[in-house]
Amino acid sequence: MAGSLPVLAVIPARYASTRFPGKPLARIAGTPMVVRVWERARQAKTVDHVVVATDDERIAQVCRENGIDCEMTAASHATGTDRLAEVAGRRPAGIYVNVQGDEPLIDPASIDVVVEALQRVRDSGIEVSTCYLEKASPEQCADSSVVHLVPGLDRCVMMFTRLPVPLDFAESTPRRIHVGMFAFTAAALARFQVWERGPVERAESIELIRVLEHGERIACAPVAPGSIGVDRPEDVALVEAALAARGGR
Repeated sequence: MAGSLPVLAVIPARYASTRFPGKPLARIAGTPMVVRVWERARQAKTVDHVVVATDDERIAQVCRENGIDCEMTAASHATGTDRLAEVAGRRPAGIYVNVQGDEPLIDPASIDVVVEALQRVRDSGIEVSTCYLEKASPEQCADSSVVHLVPGLDRCVMMFTRLPVPLDFAESTPRRIHVGMFAFTAAALARFQVWERGPVERAESIELIRVLEHGERIACAPVAPGSIGVDRPEDVALVEAALAARGGR
């Protein structure tokens, strides 16, 4: 048991993707990406169990072939967190952590950071946590697909946006990059599932803005860089090169 509350890591794995259909099944050095993400997530010290949440039988079959616990979920979910909430309705746990299914190099320690951030603040009424990278590159600042996170002095999120903020107006300050991994309590997930998407979430297309728009706080903590997200087929080669440089690990 990892701590006083059972922790369930959920890997949303949707087959449909505009830029990369069938992405969870893309082979990374011969191994399906969803399998690699699962292997990394189960190494997190704070996690008691890992489950894949998918809407496609082809992904479920690969999970079964590799001994991976898998849940079939609705194809209509707008976000991975909505898919996570469906799983939570059938899988009781104290904390649910959403691990992105397109991060085959995810550091298990980063998962622990997010879980521990929530465990630290849960008694103060904060029921959601996430993480960020400390410094954005110039390329990331110019890329609208990159989400920026502005942390407050209380180690909670002030804002998420696709703009490179804060603006260096009176003083230079670092820009942080949001890492798409989140932890929720069961109660927070239940609220998230029934809330309407607000105007800022709809405009930015950043699902955690829903929590902020409904007046709740999100704890946040920095994590070390090193993961490579797979958004397009050409990203596979980048991940394989990184794996080779690490000796296949």
